[in-house]
Amino acid sequence: MFTRSSRQATIAATTALAAALAVAGCGGGGDDAAAADGTVSLTLVTTDLYGYTPLFEAKDLQVPGVKIMYREFANSVELNSAMEAGQIDISDTGDIGPINAAASGSRQKVIGCTKPNDQNIKYIVRRDSGITSFADLRGKRVGMPIRSNHGLLYERLLKKNNLTDNDVKAVNISGADGVNALVKGDIEAYSANAPGSPDILERFPDLVEIDGIAGTVNNLYCLRVSPQAYEKKHEALRAFFRAAAELGLWASQHPDEAAELVKPHVDYSLATLSTTFKISGAGYQPIDDAFLLQQQAFADELLDVEFIDKPVDVKQIFVGDFNDELPKG
Repeated sequence: MFTRSSRQATIAATTALAAALAVAGCGGGGDDAAAADGTVSLTLVTTDLYGYTPLFEAKDLQVPGVKIMYREFANSVELNSAMEAGQIDISDTGDIGPINAAASGSRQKVIGCTKPNDQNIKYIVRRDSGITSFADLRGKRVGMPIRSNHGLLYERLLKKNNLTDNDVKAVNISGADGVNALVKGDIEAYSANAPGSPDILERFPDLVEIDGIAGTVNNLYCLRVSPQAYEKKHEALRAFFRAAAELGLWASQHPDEAAELVKPHVDYSLATLSTTFKISGAGYQPIDDAFLLQQQAFADELLDVEFIDKPVDVKQIFVGDFNDELPKG
């Protein structure tokens, strides 16, 4: 498990979310009021190639009877507050996020998750380090954003390699800070997911990935919706999800073309973008009994490693209402 300071960081973040939920309880937005022509609006928050939302924005994904508007949010706590208040209808998130939020009282729903992105996260080390596997990290420092699937991956890799958190030191760091720390030698390994991982390996030829990481976590990317949108914009969400699922599947089958579409909107090379779409989950999967069983085990594991501080019933989060809108075949 992580050090006490790491767990305190998790608790502090969830406490901030709980406070945001209390403020958001007064509501605002999210109603089913339509424009004069019957059009219902949906506001979607895009991310820096986290899942498929940047592709939705690049294509300006729209569906009949629905006006989809695109926004960006830099702060996750502010985003959660806006979603609880119904000011934002849809956002992309890893599957750990909705579970963490639900433990803090969130009523947000998840209407779709990608198939596993188990090739997505890489452990990157310096080429001259002599480190070729996670087991070689005994006595070393590993950088990662701890409150994420990177942290759970780390926990699982410790167990898989018969190590404890006394054998390896987890350092809470992300983005450019993490890469710089690795290059300077302040840490010996850094955990990054696409597009960051292929971008780092492309820009720094003295860095390489190690073996034995793929397949350890599913690393799902999910579409979560505000409580108000789920209750009052259900059919608009259905129309959106139908189009989103088709576009996500197309991207997984045509990664080079998807990369070309997204390139003008993000600061990554075509090679990095193409690799990202190739190793991302092949579109969305149904939220069925098998999926819920898997996610309940995941939520229980998060409680066990103290990522969340109370049990969560995943059936209250992940909903299969739109399974019939998934592409056939």
